[in-house]
Amino acid sequence: MRPRRWLARVWVLRAVRPEALVLEEQRSVIPDRPLISYREVLDKELPPLIWDVKPLISRGDRVIVFGETFSLKSWIMLHMALHLGAAADWLGFKVPDQRRVLYVDEEMNERTLRRRVKRLGQGAGLTLDEPVQFLSRAGVRFDAYGAQSLLSYLAKHHFKPDVIVIDSLRRVMLGDENKTMDVAPFWRNLEPLSRDGTTVQITHHMNKPPMEGKRALRYRASGNTDILCGADAAFSVERLGQDTACITGIKARDDVEHSAFTVRLDDAGDRQGPVRLVPSQVEVRDDVFRGPTTA
Repeated sequence: MRPRRWLARVWVLRAVRPEALVLEEQRSVIPDRPLISYREVLDKELPPLIWDVKPLISRGDRVIVFGETFSLKSWIMLHMALHLGAAADWLGFKVPDQRRVLYVDEEMNERTLRRRVKRLGQGAGLTLDEPVQFLSRAGVRFDAYGAQSLLSYLAKHHFKPDVIVIDSLRRVMLGDENKTMDVAPFWRNLEPLSRDGTTVQITHHMNKPPMEGKRALRYRASGNTDILCGADAAFSVERLGQDTACITGIKARDDVEHSAFTVRLDDAGDRQGPVRLVPSQVEVRDDVFRGPTTA
C-alpha cells in the first residue's frame, strides 16, 4: 500500500506542473459575438474601407514592417507616427484623419528615442500635443494578459490610442519566433488591442541575404511564416547606401501590394539638428524586390 500512495502523490504533483498551467491559460474562449449570415452580407452595403495611410494601411489592420538591422525602419515608423498624430500627409500618401498614436519602443533607450522624435518633428515642422505618446523600454510583453495590462495602464493615464506601434516583435513576444506554437498565441494575445478597430503596427527583423543570388523579400522576414500570415499588411525595408531606404509592399488584404518606393533621411549635414524624411529619386525594380507573383 505504501508504494501506491507514493505514486498517487507524484501524479498529483505532475498534474499541476507549470506547463499544465500555461495550457490552462491558453484555453480557447469564444467572445460573445453574433454569427454573420450570408443573407445579411448580401443585404447590407459593403463596409467602407477607411484608411490610416492611403493606400498603404487601412484602419484596424495588423501590420508587419520588417527589415535588416540599421535599415532605418525605426526612423520611418516614428516619422509615420508623428504624421498620423498631426493628420499630415506622409511622403505624399494621404492621411485622411488625425489619429491618436501610442509608440511602444522596447528597442532604443529613452535618450535616443527623445532625440529622434524631436529631430523628426522639427524636420517635418509638426506641432503636436496629446495625439502621440511614447513608452520607452517599459517591459511590455504580450503573454495571455499583456494586452489587457497595457490597456489598463493606458486607461489609468486617460489615453485611448487609435494606432499602436510596437518596436519590435522580438522584444514583446514570448517564446521562439521560429515556432508556430509560439507565434500563433502571439497573434491571439493581440486580439484585445485590435478588437475595437485599433491599428497595430509592428516592426520586425529580416534574416540575412543568401550567399548567392537574391531571395524574394516576402521570404526574408525573420522567423516562422505565421508572422506574415497573421498580418493584414506587410512591408519590407531595405537600406540603400548611407541615408536611403526602399519600402516595398509585401502583403495587402484590402488592396494590391504597393510598388516599391524609396525615402531618404536628410539632416543637411547637422547630426544634432532637424531631420527630414523625404521621397528619394532612386529607382528600383519592383519585381526583383518582391519576387515572383506566382509560386
